Amino acid sequence: MPVHVRNEERAGLSIARIILDSAPLNIIDIDQCDELIESIYSIRDDDVARIVIVQGEGAEFCSGTDIAQHTPELMPELLPRFHACLSAMLSLDAITIAAVEGHCLGGGLELALACDRILVDEEAKLGLPEIKLGCFPPAGWVQMLSRSSSGSAVRMVSSGDIYKASEFPHQGVIDQIAPSGDLEKTIDQEIKAYLKLSPAMLAFTARQFHRRAHDQWARLLKDLEKDYLEGIVSHPDSREGVEAFLEKREPRWADRLGLIGPEDLAF
Repeated sequence: MPVHVRNEERAGLSIARIILDSAPLNIIDIDQCDELIESIYSIRDDDVARIVIVQGEGAEFCSGTDIAQHTPELMPELLPRFHACLSAMLSLDAITIAAVEGHCLGGGLELALACDRILVDEEAKLGLPEIKLGCFPPAGWVQMLSRSSSGSAVRMVSSGDIYKASEFPHQGVIDQIAPSGDLEKTIDQEIKAYLKLSPAMLAFTARQFHRRAHDQWARLLKDLEKDYLEGIVSHPDSREGVEAFLEKREPRWADRLGLIGPEDLAF
């Protein structure tokens, strides 16, 4: 399965690992969104794990959602399902940790930002490059605002820049950088802080954080999702950006500057 769960226990504390396993870059498509949601809800319904770690197989975290499905035909199905994955993370009564190595791009970074803690190998690469495909990351936009400054959110989303973790310029996004190859040791150190604590109190505490996170950003996703599907997906630059990426060429953007022309107003 492209997504599977591995359970373990340390000092009486139950830990679940959600493994993204669709080599080589652990891309998430529509079917894998369903598998990811199923995995998250299985952990929630078991109500045992108090630490949940999200990571990728093969020294890669996730390079995002499937670009081939960023079409007017498939995006109305893919985007709501992927956003459901992010919201599902907030249903867990557990401390959630993104363990990032390799590439963490686009939807992969949005998935990491849906976690409470982000631990990153110093060689990992992070970014929200959607603007280069003629679109923008709805969840990433609001998640960056909740974790970092508005200036950082603007820069990340509007530039599409990709950064090496050791040179990542935006405060508040990465919680811990691990020396190259030592991510598991960093995870062990992170988990030590929760050992011998009351599992029930960990669950209760995580629930409060996740409720606040839902209030801060998850509820905004519906409006952002609507704007994206009604405005971005149908724009010629969106289709051109996807086609250029798949054809490995530079995009040829439309001459018109607005979404629908000079009568298009922001307010």
